[in-house]
Amino acid sequence: MLKSVIDPETLSSIVELGFVKQIEEEENKIRVVLSPPTFWCPPTFLYIILEDLREKLKSKYEIVNIEVTGHHDSEKLTKCINKGLKFDECYGDEAIKGLYDNLKKRFYQRLEKGISPKNRSDKLVRLSLGITGEMCKLLAEERMKREGS
Repeated sequence: MLKSVIDPETLSSIVELGFVKQIEEEENKIRVVLSPPTFWCPPTFLYIILEDLREKLKSKYEIVNIEVTGHHDSEKLTKCINKGLKFDECYGDEAIKGLYDNLKKRFYQRLEKGISPKNRSDKLVRLSLGITGEMCKLLAEERMKREGS
């Protein structure tokens, strides 16, 4: 189930990227601890992951607790996702109204069509997605090495 949660920047599973640090399961409840590869991972992308994860876990467990660690907004993200808040509710005035929903929609369209940085026609977008995604993967791999995963 966790393997099907995809990072919007890399189109890789959060399990493959080493985001999942801990899982505690009991009958009808689960606790998952996530840590993105960088302290400054964009909250928008991370929230897409958190919403997808929460939705998938809620289909199997009655009680779901997701904890974010190692991020500049860990406390806020943890609190908001566990309350079931939408991104705009979590970030209020910090969020540009409608931007998150548009970003999320575009991610799922990209995922559905299998569009990765390698097969985009817009050179600048392709370059940006490629650099960001590859950097994220490299940071995740380095972190996993340091942590001995």
